Amino acid sequence: METRTKNTYRTSLYAFVKQVLVVCPNCTGKALVRADDFDTPKYEISLVKVVCTSCGYNKTLENISKRIDEKQKRGKVLIFGAPVDPFFHLPVWLQTDFSGELLWAYNLEHLDFLAAHVGAKLRERNGFKFNVKSIGARLPRWMTAADNREEVLRTIEKLKAGVNG
Repeated sequence: METRTKNTYRTSLYAFVKQVLVVCPNCTGKALVRADDFDTPKYEISLVKVVCTSCGYNKTLENISKRIDEKQKRGKVLIFGAPVDPFFHLPVWLQTDFSGELLWAYNLEHLDFLAAHVGAKLRERNGFKFNVKSIGARLPRWMTAADNREEVLRTIEKLKAGVNG
Protein backbone atom coordinates (compact mmCIF):
# COMPACT_ATOMS: atom_id res chain seq x y z
CA MET A 1 0.00 0.00 0.00
CA GLU A 2 1.29 3.45 -0.92
CA THR A 3 2.08 5.63 2.06
CA ARG A 4 1.44 8.86 0.15
CA THR A 5 -1.03 10.07 -2.45
CA LYS A 6 -0.89 13.07 -4.75
CA ASN A 7 -4.07 12.94 -6.81
CA THR A 8 -6.97 12.38 -4.43
CA TYR A 9 -7.62 16.11 -4.14
CA ARG A 10 -7.99 16.42 -7.91
CA THR A 11 -10.61 13.70 -8.43
CA SER A 12 -14.32 14.50 -8.29
CA LEU A 13 -17.08 12.06 -7.42
CA TYR A 14 -18.42 12.37 -10.98
CA ALA A 15 -15.42 10.34 -12.18
CA PHE A 16 -17.01 7.21 -10.71
CA VAL A 17 -20.61 7.39 -11.99
CA LYS A 18 -20.18 5.99 -15.50
CA GLN A 19 -20.82 2.49 -14.15
CA VAL A 20 -22.54 2.09 -10.79
CA LEU A 21 -23.27 -1.27 -9.15
CA VAL A 22 -26.78 -1.17 -7.66
CA VAL A 23 -29.41 -3.37 -6.07
CA CYS A 24 -31.89 -4.51 -8.72
CA PRO A 25 -35.39 -3.15 -7.95
CA ASN A 26 -36.91 -6.34 -9.36
CA CYS A 27 -34.93 -9.23 -7.82
CA THR A 28 -32.57 -7.48 -5.31
CA GLY A 29 -29.60 -8.98 -7.17
CA LYS A 30 -26.61 -7.02 -8.46
CA ALA A 31 -27.43 -4.71 -11.37
CA LEU A 32 -25.42 -2.11 -13.29
CA VAL A 33 -26.29 1.48 -14.11
CA ARG A 34 -24.36 2.68 -17.17
CA ALA A 35 -23.95 6.35 -18.08
CA ASP A 36 -21.27 6.08 -20.72
CA ASP A 37 -21.02 9.73 -21.73
CA PHE A 38 -21.22 11.23 -18.23
CA ASP A 39 -18.12 13.15 -17.11
CA THR A 40 -19.57 16.20 -15.37
CA PRO A 41 -23.08 17.25 -14.32
CA LYS A 42 -25.11 18.42 -17.31
CA TYR A 43 -28.72 19.01 -18.32
CA GLU A 44 -28.79 16.64 -21.29
CA ILE A 45 -27.91 13.00 -20.71
CA SER A 46 -28.05 10.96 -23.89
CA LEU A 47 -28.21 7.44 -22.45
CA VAL A 48 -28.39 6.03 -18.96
CA LYS A 49 -29.51 2.46 -18.50
CA VAL A 50 -29.92 0.03 -15.61
CA VAL A 51 -29.51 -3.68 -16.40
CA CYS A 52 -29.70 -6.75 -14.16
CA THR A 53 -28.02 -9.88 -15.50
CA SER A 54 -29.86 -12.09 -13.00
CA CYS A 55 -33.48 -11.32 -13.88
CA GLY A 56 -33.16 -9.33 -17.12
CA TYR A 57 -34.60 -6.11 -15.65
CA ASN A 58 -33.62 -3.11 -17.74
CA LYS A 59 -34.75 0.45 -18.03
CA THR A 60 -33.40 3.56 -19.72
CA LEU A 61 -33.53 7.05 -18.31
CA GLU A 62 -35.76 8.18 -21.19
CA ASN A 63 -38.46 5.77 -19.96
CA ILE A 64 -38.70 7.62 -16.67
CA SER A 65 -40.82 10.76 -17.05
CA LYS A 66 -41.97 11.38 -13.47
CA ARG A 67 -40.35 14.45 -11.96
CA ILE A 68 -39.18 13.78 -8.41
CA ASP A 69 -39.09 17.43 -7.28
CA GLU A 70 -42.00 19.51 -8.57
CA LYS A 71 -40.01 22.75 -8.01
CA GLN A 72 -37.39 21.58 -10.46
CA LYS A 73 -37.64 23.43 -13.77
CA ARG A 74 -36.32 20.73 -16.09
CA GLY A 75 -34.95 17.24 -16.23
CA LYS A 76 -34.51 14.68 -13.49
CA VAL A 77 -33.01 15.22 -10.06
CA LEU A 78 -29.48 13.81 -9.96
CA ILE A 79 -28.20 12.80 -6.53
CA PHE A 80 -24.45 12.68 -5.89
CA GLY A 81 -22.62 11.81 -2.68
CA ALA A 82 -25.30 9.49 -1.32
CA PRO A 83 -25.46 5.67 -1.25
CA VAL A 84 -27.76 5.62 -4.29
CA ASP A 85 -26.96 5.84 -7.99
CA PRO A 86 -27.31 9.45 -9.21
CA PHE A 87 -29.81 8.70 -11.98
CA PHE A 88 -32.40 6.10 -10.89
CA HIS A 89 -31.75 6.53 -7.14
CA LEU A 90 -31.34 2.79 -6.61
CA PRO A 91 -29.28 1.73 -3.54
CA VAL A 92 -25.64 1.03 -4.33
CA TRP A 93 -24.55 -2.61 -4.15
CA LEU A 94 -21.30 -1.80 -2.36
CA GLN A 95 -22.29 -0.66 1.10
CA THR A 96 -21.75 -1.85 4.64
CA ASP A 97 -21.94 -0.66 8.22
CA PHE A 98 -18.77 0.67 9.82
CA SER A 99 -19.20 1.41 13.52
CA GLY A 100 -22.61 2.98 13.00
CA GLU A 101 -21.55 4.83 9.82
CA LEU A 102 -22.24 3.77 6.24
CA LEU A 103 -19.24 2.97 4.07
CA TRP A 104 -20.28 2.82 0.43
CA ALA A 105 -18.92 3.09 -3.12
CA TYR A 106 -20.29 3.26 -6.65
CA ASN A 107 -17.96 0.59 -8.10
CA LEU A 108 -14.57 -1.14 -7.76
CA GLU A 109 -12.72 1.90 -9.11
CA HIS A 110 -14.34 4.01 -6.39
CA LEU A 111 -13.31 1.44 -3.75
CA ASP A 112 -9.73 1.50 -5.06
CA PHE A 113 -9.73 5.28 -4.82
CA LEU A 114 -11.01 5.15 -1.23
CA ALA A 115 -8.39 2.57 -0.30
CA ALA A 116 -5.61 4.71 -1.79
CA HIS A 117 -6.80 7.85 0.01
CA VAL A 118 -7.51 6.22 3.37
CA GLY A 119 -4.36 4.10 3.25
CA ALA A 120 -2.07 7.06 2.54
CA LYS A 121 -0.31 8.42 5.59
CA LEU A 122 0.58 11.55 3.62
CA ARG A 123 -2.13 13.10 1.42
CA GLU A 124 -0.61 15.85 -0.69
CA ARG A 125 -2.86 18.61 -1.98
CA ASN A 126 -0.28 19.97 -4.48
CA GLY A 127 -1.70 23.47 -4.63
CA PHE A 128 -5.31 22.30 -4.47
CA LYS A 129 -5.81 23.51 -0.91
CA PHE A 130 -9.26 24.94 -1.58
CA ASN A 131 -10.54 22.33 -4.03
CA VAL A 132 -13.46 21.38 -1.82
CA LYS A 133 -15.36 19.68 -4.63
CA SER A 134 -12.80 16.91 -4.82
CA ILE A 135 -13.76 13.61 -3.26
CA GLY A 136 -10.60 13.62 -1.12
CA ALA A 137 -11.68 16.86 0.54
CA ARG A 138 -15.23 15.66 1.18
CA LEU A 139 -14.71 12.29 2.83
CA PRO A 140 -15.99 12.10 6.41
CA ARG A 141 -13.47 12.35 9.25
CA TRP A 142 -14.32 8.90 10.62
CA MET A 143 -13.14 7.45 7.31
CA THR A 144 -9.89 9.42 7.02
CA ALA A 145 -8.86 9.32 10.70
CA ALA A 146 -5.55 7.55 11.31
CA ASP A 147 -7.13 5.61 14.21
CA ASN A 148 -9.63 3.99 11.82
CA ARG A 149 -7.24 3.45 8.88
CA GLU A 150 -6.63 -0.28 9.24
CA GLU A 151 -10.25 -1.17 9.99
CA VAL A 152 -11.58 0.97 7.12
CA LEU A 153 -9.09 -0.68 4.74
CA ARG A 154 -10.21 -4.14 5.91
CA THR A 155 -13.83 -3.16 5.37
CA ILE A 156 -13.04 -1.91 1.84
CA GLU A 157 -11.34 -5.23 1.07
CA LYS A 158 -14.43 -7.12 2.29
CA LEU A 159 -16.62 -5.02 -0.02
CA LYS A 160 -14.28 -5.75 -2.94
CA ALA A 161 -14.45 -9.48 -2.21
CA GLY A 162 -18.26 -9.31 -2.17
CA VAL A 163 -18.51 -7.88 -5.69
CA ASN A 164 -18.16 -11.25 -7.36
CA GLY A 165 -20.14 -13.06 -4.68
